[in-house]
Amino acid sequence: MIDNGLTILLLLGLLWFWWDSRGVAELAIEAAQRSCNQHGVTFLNDTVGWKKIRLKRNRQGRVQIQRFYFFEFASDMQQQYSGEVIMLGHQVNKVNLDVYRIG
Repeated sequence: MIDNGLTILLLLGLLWFWWDSRGVAELAIEAAQRSCNQHGVTFLNDTVGWKKIRLKRNRQGRVQIQRFYFFEFASDMQQQYSGEVIMLGHQVNKVNLDVYRIG
């Protein structure tokens, strides 16, 4: 009986994590799109990929999940460059773009 309960709790936890991660990835896509628009470059594939995940404390000292996502962009449609979106919880922490050639 205990094994069944633990299995159900584990499955529910995994389901919650997957659902939460999809929502955070959507926010990361929006942040990457905004950053590309601000820099005048083209956001490629309209998606982000998961890179890394860890636990980190926020400014209030609470532990949250920090997720790192990568994306690709182009400045002159000749070469692709990489970017990174760092999310802390459901907040955009930082968006980094590789150095790129202005086309």
